[in-house]
Amino acid sequence: MATNLTPIYPHHRRAPGLTLVIGWPHQAALLEMAARLALQGPLRVIVGGNRFDAPQLARSVRRHTTRVDQTLQRIQLARPFTCYQALTLLAQTEPDAPLLLLDMLDTFYDDNVSGPESVRLARQAAGHLRRLKRQVPVLATLGATAVPARRVLIQIVQETADHVAVYAPPAAPRQPTLF
Repeated sequence: MATNLTPIYPHHRRAPGLTLVIGWPHQAALLEMAARLALQGPLRVIVGGNRFDAPQLARSVRRHTTRVDQTLQRIQLARPFTCYQALTLLAQTEPDAPLLLLDMLDTFYDDNVSGPESVRLARQAAGHLRRLKRQVPVLATLGATAVPARRVLIQIVQETADHVAVYAPPAAPRQPTLF
């Protein structure tokens, strides 16, 4: 099982563009990449879902440097709880550091937001991604949604991306039959 993002996200930290990874389940690989980027300079991280392991990030940084606190201070972390907050964060994000968007659309899947409203907001978010990707490298991960009507949100963001990788879990090993 591949847990390394390098083949998917080979960009140098100064190469602008948007790489989109759909269905990536390996949080540790994302945190390792964040640690390596923070070693080189400032990094913005927006966590759309409820998956961010700060202690794991600190351990990843510690594997590369003894200046853990200094490196972690380079990471500007934001965690929106609604799609409106996520959109505001994207609108306010300056293109002065690489951007990592974890589970970007999770807040847009909220049942309390109507389908048409979530589509409208996702289009606005895609506009902000276009603005940002012209100047800085952006990596966004998207989780799947169980609601078929919300799958259009993935498509909206996907149309903005320069590179798209879809994670497919390895096939389960098949038990050979005895006879």
